[in-house]
Formats: sequence, structure tokens, C-alpha cells
Amino acid sequence: MLELALDRRFKGFHLQTHLQIGDEIAALYGPSGSGKSLTLLAIAGLIRPTSGTIRINGRTVFDASAGIDLAPHLRRVGLVFQEYALFPHKTVSENLSFGLPRGTPKEKAVDRISEMLHLLRLQSFAQHYPHQLSGGQRQRVALGRALIGHPEILLLDEPFSALDPAVRETLRQELLQMLADYKGTVLLVTHDLQEAYLMASTIAIIDGGKVLQMGTREEVLHQPRTRRVAEHTGAKNILRGVACRGSDGAWDIVWRGHHLRADGQASSAPGEVEFCIRPEDVRLVWPDRVEQRVNLLRGRIVHEVERGLDYLLFVSLVDEGDRGKYDLEIQVRSRLHHLMTLHVGKEVWLSLPPDRLHLLARDE
Repeated sequence: MLELALDRRFKGFHLQTHLQIGDEIAALYGPSGSGKSLTLLAIAGLIRPTSGTIRINGRTVFDASAGIDLAPHLRRVGLVFQEYALFPHKTVSENLSFGLPRGTPKEKAVDRISEMLHLLRLQSFAQHYPHQLSGGQRQRVALGRALIGHPEILLLDEPFSALDPAVRETLRQELLQMLADYKGTVLLVTHDLQEAYLMASTIAIIDGGKVLQMGTREEVLHQPRTRRVAEHTGAKNILRGVACRGSDGAWDIVWRGHHLRADGQASSAPGEVEFCIRPEDVRLVWPDRVEQRVNLLRGRIVHEVERGLDYLLFVSLVDEGDRGKYDLEIQVRSRLHHLMTLHVGKEVWLSLPPDRLHLLARDE
């Protein structure tokens, strides 16, 4: 388990990270310059926070008020850098040996390196140098160096960003397989939301040095706490209306003259609100099934973008003659686009599922 509360001021930037992560794969997701890598460096002991604490499995490795600041090699933390940071003058075996604890007996070191080479499927590359390896192989060596010392925490700083998309997908799956038996906390830093969703069970959204929201990947994607979180997680339809609580406990939101039902959000306050729905959660409705749907709207497609496997549709609820204006962005699969013969100018029925409409709190 990793528990931390960090505070460090830099020129023009204030890092205030709070996290609590169990033995799982968690993702720290945010844009460039949000404080992701700085948080990892602080956990690893490579930068010193001004104040705060860091605990690993209940063991305090940093406490500013108590004067505790363990050296990096004593923290039992494995770190994979974005650019791998392999020693160019050392072989694969020698790079792996650098991750072993100081004082490891030679015989034990040889056995451990052999085990890691087998796990990484790099036995035939043991005496190769980094420049003789592919990008994927270098990434595996960096991961093996981080794992070889049996760390309690594994930190991955955008480990796939330097790889081609096809290689990246393969290595994601390989990494998940390699970590299947790892008993510890994995913290993955990424600015790729899909990568965070595919690899992590918990996602923490960070921006401006602060964690804005942390929860399961489904919670973070479909129940963003604020507008900033919604924007970071791709909830493109951020709308403004007036909400009140109905007698059945659901919310009634008046938007553009329509009454929309939103389920299960007791913490929201009545009055003017912002709310959101993800483009993939908006449903297109066949004309003969409109009676079966709630939150039904009628609009016209004013623009579309083909993306290969799917389309983005931009729909206006009021045809004002301005094709640049739209009210909702919708993501639909190419097959449905073909079956419904969708095109710019066509009128369509839409449904906004009540369990996918989410009220947003004000940004702090």
C-alpha cells in the first residue's frame, strides 16, 4: 500500500499530491506539466518535498516534520523512466544486475538475473548492449531492472510513450502478464486516458499539482466530480440547466426547454447546475421505438467526422441555419451509421440515459 501527502513549491508550480493506493495497478492521469512525474520522483526519493509524508506498506520513508528521508535504495521502490535510462556501456545482464540490492551475494545475483532474463524472454540477448535492442526490448530490460530487487512499489513513468502504437499495444499486454504475480502497488503515470483505462483498476486525475478525483475507472469516466475532471476524461457534452429533486429521488433537469431525468446523485444542490454525458453514452433511437425511451430529444446532424471504426456526429436541437453550431456530440459505430443511413442534414431521435447523465460540482 502507498500513502502519501506531498507539498513542494517550484518556480511557478505548486505540487500538492494526496494519494492512497492498495496492492493494485493505479494510474496517475493528467496533461503534461500536471505534476505526474514529480510525484513519482518524490516517492522514489529523487526529489525532496517541503512537507508531508510518504508511507509504503505502513513503513514511513519520508516525514518532513520527523526528519525522516530514506535514501532511494532503502525505499524498496522500482522506477521505470520514460526514456528507460539504461546504461549504454553495460550489457542486458549488467543493466539488470544494477537493480539488485546492494550486497547481494554473487551466486544469488546470477540466479536472479537468469530468472529475470527468462521472464523477459531475453535469454539470447543477455550479452547485447542497449543499442543492439529494439525499443520494446529496451523497455523490457528497464522493467526487469525495476522488478529484479522485489520492490514493494513499482513506478512506471509513461513507459510506452516512446513506442509505435502497434508495439505499445503488444507491450501493454506483456506487462500485464508479467505483473499478474506481482504482489505490490503499481503506479502508472500516463497522459493517455485509454491506456489508463486498459491497465489500471483505479485512476487518479491530476492537474495543476493536485489530484482532482480518484476512484475506479468507471467512476472517474462516468461520474466526474467537476467540470475540469469531465473535460480531462473526454465527457465532451458539458451542459447547463436548472435542476430540482423529484419525489422519487431522481433529479429533474430543465435544459433547452426539455425535462431530463438524472438518477442517483444525492450530493448535488438544486438550482442552476452543470451536467455532462459522454458522446458514446448518447443513444440514437429508431423512429418506431421512440415511445420506449426516456429523455427523448429530436435534432438534426449538422456535421460529422468519420474515424474508421466510428463516427462523431454533431447534432443541433434547433435548426438555425448555422451549420457550425451544435448542442450534442455523439459517437456511433460505423455499422450503426450505415444501418440508419445517417448523413449531414438528417433529423434523428436521441435519448440521454438517466444513469449516464451526471451533475457536476463547482471546480475548487
